Amino acid sequence: MPSQSVLGPRGPRPARLVEQVPLPGRSDVSGNRGAVTAMTPVAARTGAEVLAGGGNAADAAVAAALAAGVVEPAMSGLGGTAYALVFDPRIGRAVALDGSARCPRAARGGMFEVLPGAGSGLYGFPPTRGDRAETGPLAVLAPTAPGVLFELHRRFGRLPLPVLVEPAIRLAEDGFSPDWVFALHAAAGYRRLKRCPPAFSLYTRDDGSPFVPAGDDDLLRLPELAGSLRLFAAEGADAFARGPAARRIAEAVAAAGGLLTEADLAVSPVREAAPLRFRFRGLMVETLPENSGGPTLAAALYHLAAFPPAVLRSCLPADSGTGSSPVRVEDEVRFLHLAGESLRLAFSDRFRYLGDPASVPVPLPGLLDPEYLVRRRHGMSPDGPRLATPPEPVPPGASEAFEGELLSGAPAGDCTTHLNAMDDAGMAVALTATLGGRFGAAFTAPGLGYPLNNGMMWFDPRPGRRISAAPGRRALHAAAPVLAFEDGILRAAAGSPGGRRLISAVAMTLARLVDRGSSIAEAAGGPGFHREEGPLFLDERTPGYTAVARGLEARGHEVLVRRETALTGHFGRASGIRRAEHPAGVCFEAGVDPVRAATAVALVEKYPVEKDPEWRPLP
Repeated sequence: MPSQSVLGPRGPRPARLVEQVPLPGRSDVSGNRGAVTAMTPVAARTGAEVLAGGGNAADAAVAAALAAGVVEPAMSGLGGTAYALVFDPRIGRAVALDGSARCPRAARGGMFEVLPGAGSGLYGFPPTRGDRAETGPLAVLAPTAPGVLFELHRRFGRLPLPVLVEPAIRLAEDGFSPDWVFALHAAAGYRRLKRCPPAFSLYTRDDGSPFVPAGDDDLLRLPELAGSLRLFAAEGADAFARGPAARRIAEAVAAAGGLLTEADLAVSPVREAAPLRFRFRGLMVETLPENSGGPTLAAALYHLAAFPPAVLRSCLPADSGTGSSPVRVEDEVRFLHLAGESLRLAFSDRFRYLGDPASVPVPLPGLLDPEYLVRRRHGMSPDGPRLATPPEPVPPGASEAFEGELLSGAPAGDCTTHLNAMDDAGMAVALTATLGGRFGAAFTAPGLGYPLNNGMMWFDPRPGRRISAAPGRRALHAAAPVLAFEDGILRAAAGSPGGRRLISAVAMTLARLVDRGSSIAEAAGGPGFHREEGPLFLDERTPGYTAVARGLEARGHEVLVRRETALTGHFGRASGIRRAEHPAGVCFEAGVDPVRAATAVALVEKYPVEKDPEWRPLP
């Protein structure tokens, strides 16, 4: 850890926090000292307070992620996985911390009894007897979140680790008042949690009813979780890989009939890698490589970038503040047609070729080879019909045939979290963390205080597939946090939760930023959109959505219009921060999804704002 503060020798400087809890029509939040976005107000405020107290973006991300694991335990926590992209100006490059989960050594294809019937669950896989691939001890993989957060702090942080863990400890020990979203998740997960008494007791009252606060003073306290957080502060990730917590996890899983062992937990969970880099218009975008959502995101944006920006720039939202005319239906149809076709081609290749490159042949970089991509989108045009499905070109390096189409899966709900942090020294973090499904496996070890992931849900329960369970195989996950650079200068950090739907959300965020001239709030918080190989999902918030849907149908798309709420998961839930220079200095503009409780907090140092009336948020 560096001894010299990257924020300057003065240490913490007086600042005020400017917070946005988004509502439809709310403007961006911006400041000149940095910004944090998170899926809950508590997590965002925690990260921003760390920045205000002299921490850097890595410190803010660690503190916010740990706080999120306390107040939104259905989505993330010490029992889950995490993935981070970090840009450190001291080394002048970005680093990917990949916490993708591994199968236990005893895992094998065919370990679950697959039932007949349509695909179910988040990824559309066939159901299994007793839901064992998603609920209970057989679904548990070694958690990677402690390792990723510890490495994020060790490599890039400034403040002592116990300082960053303390806010989460206070929340768990002193208690917090769960919001209505928490209460609904607890109710939705009630039956699954009830299978494991130690997990069930965490979020229920003594009479077994879900914990729904009766007032502001009715607090949920999680003393066992506070103990686990203290262990993390004192001993770091090793305590959960080789220490007493690891032993407790392995013993509980074995006693309940699971496969995870202490040897599985001791395998290094974090892989440091060079990010996948690709160009989208004038931006150099960096994201996670290999067995992630990164290659799919890159392919989709490569396809979209094949069409001139002028084709898409007329598609400005009516409330964009640009003074433009209200959006024309034909413009919106053209934009969404191209976006949908780009995503469809990218997802089709994902289903055919991606997986753990250490376990199965994966034709990267062939999937992103420019000549292959040109052949792949042959016939695609802004005004033309949906592409037919002729015999497809094979990417360079491919050696295995496709095994069969995957279904789109059920709406994701809230089972993942994402946060972004930037500081005024130039550091940025985009971090995605998840338990897999809601409350993960709905399983925990006695005394642990948090649920364990159900990472087995990322593997096809049918044997013999590219992404079937196998000893030590890494999951093909969807996380795609991004950092974007212009002429070598960091400009944006963004990401989203939402299963595979998050890939569409991140792609649309970047496309709106670049091709539509949107602010980060408009780009990340705009109407949802998603497309895989099946239907095209269109958000009811899309201006003129009825006419837009008809226009897309006329181009051959099957369109499903959906209304997104705080508890549905038809679309991803993007958030982001954009950095720009102004005459008075740097400005950080932050935006989040307005449908849920996500929050953006910016830091404003008073004297530049008061001395220079020309300082303004980004246009």
